[in-house]
Amino acid sequence: MRRILCVLLISLLINLTTHPSAKWGVGAQSISARFDGFVFGKTTEFNPNNILIEAFFDPVCPDSRDAWPPLKEALLHYGSRVSLTVHPFPLPYHDNAFVTSRALHIVNGLNSSATYPLWESFFKNQGHYKDKNILRE
Repeated sequence: MRRILCVLLISLLINLTTHPSAKWGVGAQSISARFDGFVFGKTTEFNPNNILIEAFFDPVCPDSRDAWPPLKEALLHYGSRVSLTVHPFPLPYHDNAFVTSRALHIVNGLNSSATYPLWESFFKNQGHYKDKNILRE
């Protein structure tokens, strides 16, 4: 009997979350329809001969942090032939990812030259943004 109730409950939840008229549902995080990226380096007009790299980084993700130094090194090496736009992509399972992403948008709106130094600061100090560390400080 308990098993039948569990199956019915799960079926109901699946139906509620996947039905076209449902007001809420389970799904992947969608990428914003409006431009939300931060251009690295000098902002110039689009040149079709250049290589455009677009990265989706979470400011408190260790994998994003580890990918940044070699990417930055490649950008500095190739100079004006390569351009980069980084899009903040806060992952729901990283503590404070949304807050740090919002902070990047705010700083970019106030002073775009401070965006990447802040981003690098988030990468450098990721350990401070875990819930247990924030509660302790």
